[in-house]
Amino acid sequence: MRKVYKKNKGIIMDTQMEEDKEVKYPKGRKSLAVDVDTYNLLQEICIVERRSKIDQLKVLIESKHQSIVSTV
Repeated sequence: MRKVYKKNKGIIMDTQMEEDKEVKYPKGRKSLAVDVDTYNLLQEICIVERRSKIDQLKVLIESKHQSIVSTV
């Protein structure tokens, strides 16, 4: 995809990044709440794995999804 730059209030923005975000998450993101104990467990995993919470959740969910779907 061709990079296009536009100037908005003195800030040059890369519209390719905007377009990529729109394609990847066309409906935005959803919030998710967990209890404090689960949050703390996730935090410990994130520290060991050196990932953000969202990245760690993606890894765990994708891994579990793949194992469930492949057995069906």
